[in-house]
Amino acid sequence: MAKSPPGKHQTESTNHHSQKHMTSAILLSGGMDSTTLLWWLKSQTSDPIHAISIDYRQRHHTELTAAAQLARDLAAHKVIALDLATIGGSPLTDPDRKVPAAAAHRQIDTVVPFRNMLFVTLAAAYCETQSITDLYLAPVRDDFSAYRDCRRPFYESLEISLRLGATRHTAFKLHTPFIDKWKSEVVALGLELGVPYGQTHTCYEGQRPACGRCDACAERLAAFASNEVADPLPYA
Repeated sequence: MAKSPPGKHQTESTNHHSQKHMTSAILLSGGMDSTTLLWWLKSQTSDPIHAISIDYRQRHHTELTAAAQLARDLAAHKVIALDLATIGGSPLTDPDRKVPAAAAHRQIDTVVPFRNMLFVTLAAAYCETQSITDLYLAPVRDDFSAYRDCRRPFYESLEISLRLGATRHTAFKLHTPFIDKWKSEVVALGLELGVPYGQTHTCYEGQRPACGRCDACAERLAAFASNEVADPLPYA
């Protein structure tokens, strides 16, 4: 599975790096999906990779510690501050709101308004300062129902807007090779690539051991169960 492209964008990116030898960037949260994407990208190119993480005063701030550890052998790891706690509207940014349990089927309550648009725009701004035109992102199919900004039309539209607004590099490209894959498929790929899933962080509560009750934990556990492999993270 790791040897074959997950999708159209992956084929394009592989050819791009083997022929042009250009630095690329990845939006790295420290979670399971973006870490798998990082390991896949490292398997495809020996060119420099810059990781970009966003400190948006998230409840699960510990994911940034995970991201720093996972990115330690890359060309650069940039952490960009974005205070979304001043806006709130989500238990991920408002400590007074409770994170819903997966059993409540209220994943939509965890939406941080326009989070991905803000993250990608900030990452693109950093990329422009570094003359990087290829930015890799890790939305997956499981996210489509609650998170509209994880769908292909959103990223296609945003890519056009970034190209139109770019100061220097109008050929800017967003790569989303996992966008048609289920989380279980991403884990299968990661297991082949030797992703250190025990170093990643997923839990919305931001705790270690992970809560095992929130949507993020439930989806992660289900993805490992689908592959008949135990999740290496400890759970409360």
